[in-house]
Amino acid sequence: MSSLVKQALLPGFATALSLVLFAPFVPFVSPNVLAQTEAIPFTHEKTHTLPSGKTVVVTFREGPCKSDKGGRKGECSEAGAGMWGMDGGIPRFITEVFLVSIDGREFAIPEKFYKDLTNTYHLNVFEQNARIIIELKGGDAAGAYTARFTLGGMCGFERKICGEVCREIWERTTWYNSFAYEAVPGCVSGIQ
Repeated sequence: MSSLVKQALLPGFATALSLVLFAPFVPFVSPNVLAQTEAIPFTHEKTHTLPSGKTVVVTFREGPCKSDKGGRKGECSEAGAGMWGMDGGIPRFITEVFLVSIDGREFAIPEKFYKDLTNTYHLNVFEQNARIIIELKGGDAAGAYTARFTLGGMCGFERKICGEVCREIWERTTWYNSFAYEAVPGCVSGIQ
């Protein structure tokens, strides 16, 4: 054992030992590294292969709220009453695109069912009880939400909105795809 280590092990030399052993590990900060200072819109473009073998392609994009469409500065013409993901004020980002296809067939989700979802930060696709679930999370603090789209074949879907931790459903909407009733056998009532 070196004499420096022996001396460091004696009482009163703990500080010297820590300086000798840890001084080389002082982090170096480069003046050329820039931190991200602005939030960026959420984007999710991914193909999901589920345990059942179904392939689900999801394209989800947000964009900035356009506050200069004839409105005053600080207003958002796209944001109406009842927007999810904010606690007052205007949203940073609103959903512009939400496209879903299942096994190569487009699954229609009308714009009015996703335009009120703002400030999204997570999207997950999974199966539950032979249904495809698309779960979105957005907002923060008092404005945090979870939106769950339960897709029922090509017949329609159910959208549930709840808090970040889903203990209580705040909104439930069921949409029946009447165009599928003629084209898809089994679309007799509701989501199949």
